[in-house]
Amino acid sequence: MVIKWTNSALLDLKSVSCVSKKEDVSKYASELFEYSQQLKQFPQLGHIYKYFKQIIVRRLIFQEHSILYYNDDDVIYIIAIIHHKQDINKKLKNIDLLLKK
Repeated sequence: MVIKWTNSALLDLKSVSCVSKKEDVSKYASELFEYSQQLKQFPQLGHIYKYFKQIIVRRLIFQEHSILYYNDDDVIYIIAIIHHKQDINKKLKNIDLLLKK
């Protein structure tokens, strides 16, 4: 399995410092990234969060954040990183637009 991060998810990862109260935010972001790498071996580790047409979006929780992703054949697409205090419904609207492409 290969993991690909969407541009949106990469921006989310970079903006972790805006919503996280962790002291060492760069270390936290690195740990979050490393945690997501488990998906290479266990692509169904996250629970099913939403169905969109033929796509099953899964949610993997890492401390204060949710990692939203789906897999297609041998590729796992990470589509969003969402802090638990963020409005997930607002973020999901953007994900719907992304998945329609």
